[in-house]
Amino acid sequence: MSLESLPVHRGLRVPYVATWTGEEDISRAVVAAAGALRYVDPLVDAACRWQGALWRRLMRAQGEGTPIFEALHPVRQRTAMWEQLCQVCGVSVADEAAQMGGALYLGGADGTAGADPIADGERTENPPLHIACAWESVRHCRHLLEGYAAARVAEPRQWGVAGILHAAVGGTVVPVKKKAEVAYGSPLLPWMLAERALVELVGVRSVDLAAEAEGAGLAPVGSRR
Repeated sequence: MSLESLPVHRGLRVPYVATWTGEEDISRAVVAAAGALRYVDPLVDAACRWQGALWRRLMRAQGEGTPIFEALHPVRQRTAMWEQLCQVCGVSVADEAAQMGGALYLGGADGTAGADPIADGERTENPPLHIACAWESVRHCRHLLEGYAAARVAEPRQWGVAGILHAAVGGTVVPVKKKAEVAYGSPLLPWMLAERALVELVGVRSVDLAAEAEGAGLAPVGSRR
């Protein structure tokens, strides 16, 4: 996929990682078995397990229905994180990262004070972007229009997952924390219903995205925000 080939909804390109209403949640009921959270069907369970965690299961029907821009499709988000694909166009950022001294990441504003700089060691669920895709995002994404921070990251490290932490109680399983973050290798990982992969950003260098866009011929000189 490329930026030009992305599906368009109401004049806006729909990012690769966004979920569509046609992508129904088909996660089966979970049970406790063999010391872990599992789906009853062993084939489904095996297909939905990644790095020790059970993953929420959504249909793959990109482009069907209406996009839910703020919702990340679990499998596409995870794929983008592990393979370093652009969250917007779905193409590898490796070549650009090598040329620019790191993969490009964006952080959005939190409240009315704008966006804090991306910190070294920070964790994120948002995959990297190309300059062109990032520049389009900050000019059209409602969240990023409120403010954003940009950084080049030398070493995005696979850290763990975010999702719903479960526990076995009285012969059944119950959710005990709906917004949990658990590292790979943690004894809690087998009890997660994972929804998003998390990376730790190491070797962070804040950058001026508008200046990079100008340098790449994507924005007119003087367009810096």
